[in-house]
Amino acid sequence: MGIAKDRLYGGQSQEARVAERREKLMQAAAKLYGQAGTTGVSVTAICAEAGLTPRYFYESFASREELLLAVFREVCDHLIADVTAAIDARAPADSALSAFFQLLADHPDLARVFLVETDHHDPEMLKVGRAMLARLAALIAPEVTLPLAQVGAMGAVLRIARFWIEGDYAEPVAEISALARRFVEAAR
Repeated sequence: MGIAKDRLYGGQSQEARVAERREKLMQAAAKLYGQAGTTGVSVTAICAEAGLTPRYFYESFASREELLLAVFREVCDHLIADVTAAIDARAPADSALSAFFQLLADHPDLARVFLVETDHHDPEMLKVGRAMLARLAALIAPEVTLPLAQVGAMGAVLRIARFWIEGDYAEPVAEISALARRFVEAAR
């Protein structure tokens, strides 16, 4: 006879159910963080959005901050994967910038989590943010070789993106991508 944790419920193992609940909590948090900001979202609200009880929240996360970090990591990973997949070898920087801004426009809640709602003063969040910046710079500004120039170019791109988001995406993606490209070119 198997151990209780090996028992299937609804055709799923305990581990699969825990992973599914964790994913639901992360999706709910990303949605709420994008709509209301991180400070205005409680564990209770996240659980209600996910259709779960707080017991399941604490099964996966020790705190709201831990959940925010997990959501930020996932958003970063998806952004990098999607930008990478969209790169055209004939114009890598242009296609990467276009994909980056299009993804922000297509997913405004996640864009807010990525650029507006994260606390970059938290040491772990800062570490994840710096790693993301390096990965994104390799895609968006591959021809910029000086480290400080690369940081400057990416800083400009991210500030443009943040103001664009906060301005409710007033300019078209092509226009904002071309503007950001000028800063990347200037950093060469």
